[in-house]
Order: sequence, then C-alpha cells, then structure tokens
Amino acid sequence: MSVAFADYNGDGFPDIFVSNDSLPNFMFRNRGDGTFEEGALPAGVALTDDGEPISSMGADFRDYDNDGLPDLLVTALARETFPLFRNEGKGFFRDVTYPSRIGSLSRNRSGWGVGLFDFNNDGWKSVFTANSHVTDNIEKFSVDHYQQPNSVFVNLGNGQFQDGSADAGPDFQTARAHRGAAFADFDNDGKVDAVVTSLGEPAELWQNVSPETNHWLTLRLKGTRSNRDGIGAVVKIETEYGAQYNQMTSAVGYASSSLDGVHFGLGKAEVIKEVVIHWPSGIVQVLKNVLPDQILKVLETAP
Repeated sequence: MSVAFADYNGDGFPDIFVSNDSLPNFMFRNRGDGTFEEGALPAGVALTDDGEPISSMGADFRDYDNDGLPDLLVTALARETFPLFRNEGKGFFRDVTYPSRIGSLSRNRSGWGVGLFDFNNDGWKSVFTANSHVTDNIEKFSVDHYQQPNSVFVNLGNGQFQDGSADAGPDFQTARAHRGAAFADFDNDGKVDAVVTSLGEPAELWQNVSPETNHWLTLRLKGTRSNRDGIGAVVKIETEYGAQYNQMTSAVGYASSSLDGVHFGLGKAEVIKEVVIHWPSGIVQVLKNVLPDQILKVLETAP
C-alpha cells in the first residue's frame, strides 16, 4: 500500500519498507551490492506485538526521538491502531505503539496518508494523518464512521504524543473520506503545510498557522555526483539543544509524494552550530554556524 526508504541499520545504504494490507509488512535490507534481502520479521516490523498482520496503509520512515535512528509509523484501520516501531539499533525495531500513546490516540481512527514533520518547529517531529474508514456504509453495521476528520498528534519530546487535533482549528474538524496527504512549506514561512485528497471532494490545503515563534531551517539539496535532488542524503544538525536527524526523501504516506527539501524545527536556537550532510555519493559535507529561519540551497561539494 505504501513504500518508504531509510538506512535503518546505519550501513550507509538505504533500505525499503513496504506496508502490506492484511499481510505481513516487508523490509528489504540493502546488501550494498545491488541486491536486497527481505527481513521484516527478524527486524520486528512485519507484525505488531500481538503477532497479527494489520491493514497497513501509509508509512513514514523518520527519526521521531532524535536518537539518529529512523523509526517507522504506519497507519491502519480502526481498532488496529497506527503502529509505531522504534528503531533500537543493530537492525531491530520495538513496537512502542501503546507506550508512546499513539495506540490509544488512534485506536478509533482509520488512517491513510501520514507524515512525521515538525509542524510547530519545537525540535520534535509530530504526526499528521489523513483519516477515513475504507467502507462507505460502515455506519449501518458498526459504531465506526466512514468520513472522519484528520489528526495531529503532537510529539512531547519524551517518547510520547498527545492529540492536538482539537487545537488545529474548527475547519480541521471537518469529516471527509480522506486518503492521500503531501507535505511542503507552500508559502515559504518556515512552517510545514499539508494538502489532503478526499474521495468526491476537492483537495484540502491546510496552511500551518501555528502561533509558536520557534526558529527553523530548510535545506534544498542539489546533487552533483549524487542524484539531482539529493534523495537519500542523511542530514544531522547540532544546536545548543542537541542533535537532530532527517533525510531527503519523496516517499511519504499513502498514494502520495512530497518533495520539499529537508526541514528542521529549531526551537529557540539562534544558530545551528553544525550541519552535516551525508550525500548518497559518499561525500560528507559540513556547514558551520548556519543562521536559522532560511531556506538554504546546498550544492553537493567534495571537501
């Protein structure tokens, strides 16, 4: 149903996660020689902790807890929850759906598109999901609803999330048959916006008007030895508040694609001490003392 890319075991080669509806998910480990090995079950992402496959829909493959290891968030149907697999290192993930509170927040929702982005620029990636049940007459034989409002789950920075959907504005409470979601800073104000598709309805463009005055940085990468958009590049930044990690990817969510650079929320940090870019070519590029609140175009350059 969806595909997401990240180097989950830190060997320098991007791996592939595939979400499978009502079947075990796939994790194709990149062997580094042009071939892949499927290993979702030993990695801990084929099934949830109860050992059952779910209706896996959208997926995003990013580091939500700022430990340098890309984690996996998957949307699914009501009462299956939206599984969150935390990367423990050494090629293994742990199901933290309920310890993170994503389980209780999502158990009555059916999700499709999903994105892990720092919407309030506080330095922690939060969750946006596009919601709707798969069955258009579900109300006739269930307490579930076909049309549903979307969700925002706010990252508290302690491994847990809270539901911020009610604070996203009255328009955000509109229930529709949502499906795909894509993410970009459409107005270049440093806040990540979202566009969501709905069956039988025009697409919804959600402008991020979060009141926080936190700083931010977006990197627009241009490869020379690597691919033009720098897809697959892994970026680490260091501020007075610690390190953050993200990667350049266009594979986000369900039936969607997002290509808008590498975004970081910086909180109150007034300078980024260091930006380290690991390009797909193997080049490592370091930028020092970068000012915040800008879209920074970076041309791949060998040291």
